[in-house]
Amino acid sequence: MHHVTLMQKYLNLGLILRRMGIAVLAFLLLVGCSDETAEPQNIESVKDITPSAFELLNPELSASAKEIALEYIEQIETDLIQAGIEIEMFQSSIGMLTEQANNENLNLSKQAWLDAHSAYELTTLHRYFAAQLLGEQNSLALMQIQYQINHWPIIPGYIDYVNGYPDSGIVNDINVNLDVDSLREQHGTFDISEVTLGFHVIEFLLWGYDSGSVPRPAADFDAVLELTSQEIESGYSLDQLSNNRRRLFLSVATDTLVEDFRALQSLWLAEESSIRRGIESTSGTELIVIFADSMSAMLTEELLLRSLYPMLNGNFSESIQSPYSRSTQNAVSSQLSGLERLLLERQTKNGTTLDRVFSAISEEFSEFFYQNFDASKACLVLLYDNRASDSVGPTNERESEIVECINLLTNIIDYNNKLKLDLTD
Repeated sequence: MHHVTLMQKYLNLGLILRRMGIAVLAFLLLVGCSDETAEPQNIESVKDITPSAFELLNPELSASAKEIALEYIEQIETDLIQAGIEIEMFQSSIGMLTEQANNENLNLSKQAWLDAHSAYELTTLHRYFAAQLLGEQNSLALMQIQYQINHWPIIPGYIDYVNGYPDSGIVNDINVNLDVDSLREQHGTFDISEVTLGFHVIEFLLWGYDSGSVPRPAADFDAVLELTSQEIESGYSLDQLSNNRRRLFLSVATDTLVEDFRALQSLWLAEESSIRRGIESTSGTELIVIFADSMSAMLTEELLLRSLYPMLNGNFSESIQSPYSRSTQNAVSSQLSGLERLLLERQTKNGTTLDRVFSAISEEFSEFFYQNFDASKACLVLLYDNRASDSVGPTNERESEIVECINLLTNIIDYNNKLKLDLTD
């Protein structure tokens, strides 16, 4: 079926991006956003879907699925606007920090980062849903922008000093220009984790490498206005000093984050009308499958493949999204909240939710999905909260916690797959 092909394409996007040069972003954005009236590339195939037995026997629920999908488009737009507001507020806080570097402004910037990042993570499911309706080319553009906004893990020593290496990173490499074009060129040029842009580069700049030692002091962002005699003798200029370069790096990276998020919004806005037309011409059965596949893809890619499986295999540096701010649990909570809102809050004019549609199709979904979902939320939040301060290999107890979270998420995905089977029987 067509939805299986879309699912496979989406789950392979991460591998595709690893083989793509960063320069492809400009081309993809130009191609993806230049024609606002173009139909999504996959619409012609969904138009020809024959209604299933479900549609013939349950026209009301089928119509509800379409109405919910159109309501969900409104939610996506609302959440993108809110995330944009939070990101711009964060940008303002960075302006305050660079204007006056003190503990109060540093803490305000940290809190603004947490708020902006959580707001962005709330849109995670939206991107998985949109990718199935945008067509392959625009889906790739979406994922490329995502790579620039929120890639993790990062290599902290590629950015700034870490314990034992006081002169490491781009901050201390005066041969690297710290303008927008240079940071874009440096982003992922040699390795997918050698990144210079996005939330997690900024996270490390704000929090530093805190492994039980003193966190980054606000003094790291003090403007240095005079050279010492030794610096003059060594031929340094003010703009080459680490403090001044760190301040500039932070400001440029933040401005670029705002720019990239606006590019994401522009891509969405350019294709929104086409997506609406695609939903109108897609059967209720196919929309239900797209919803189920979007949820499964998000849980699989974001949590199982990127985090829990590496953690279980001992790759701790690759398993935690926000180790410097120790806020991975916040990001995961936002991702799961987006899924829960889609199921329970989006509804038709007569009050039908997607949860009711799914439950009418599958008794197992109705009976077991939320048991596993609620348990997985508690399991994941506890796991990431504890994991942030665990720098050694997992104990047997920790391994059991990881396996428990994996099993709960796998059960949720299985119920989604069972729902699709019940739908088409």
